[in-house]
Amino acid sequence: MADTVAPEYARFVAAERRALRLPQVTQAMAEGDVFKSVFIEAGKAAELVRVAARRAAGFFRATQRTEVVWVEGENALAVGFAALDVKFSTGLIRVGMPVRCDQTGPASVEVLFVVGSPDQPAGLYAAAARRPNGPEVIVTTWGEALVAFAWQSVLGLVTGIAAAAGKDQRGNLLVPVELSVTARGLEIVPMARHRFAGSSTLKATTAKIGSRE
Repeated sequence: MADTVAPEYARFVAAERRALRLPQVTQAMAEGDVFKSVFIEAGKAAELVRVAARRAAGFFRATQRTEVVWVEGENALAVGFAALDVKFSTGLIRVGMPVRCDQTGPASVEVLFVVGSPDQPAGLYAAAARRPNGPEVIVTTWGEALVAFAWQSVLGLVTGIAAAAGKDQRGNLLVPVELSVTARGLEIVPMARHRFAGSSTLKATTAKIGSRE
């Protein structure tokens, strides 16, 4: 989970509050408390997901770089994180990535994720297509890495916006607990994270492995 909030996400949440679409955190949130859902319309989400893609590529501050180059043996692939795009339909997220390599020149790869919808909200689980759609020479070599990069970008957007929504009573950033998607955009439900040790209401016990007690 994100420990810092990207400035772009903080500005988005601040703008939503000025527009009275999102309330301020007026009281300390105990573990497991949920906050008002945050809606990001499709066009804005496409802009904000590029922030997450940039961070997934290893750039945590503004940069003039627009792509990252992956190298494996004699193979290399340039992935354009600054032009990564998302498109939505009910329960579906399509992530499009511009790529280029010596074998194909400029090309495009699309990864499909099945997620929650308003009728069936889901946690942060996505069923991904086994292989991206794109040139065979790219998909064969880089398919798994491209799926992982696309999901990391989506996950970074969701966790980043939830974190920007506020903190819990222990000062921890909120985390996303629910996600739903329509053609209009995506909706995130932030939650105060559970604490699994110390003063948590959950009680822990220990036992030796193999114990017959």
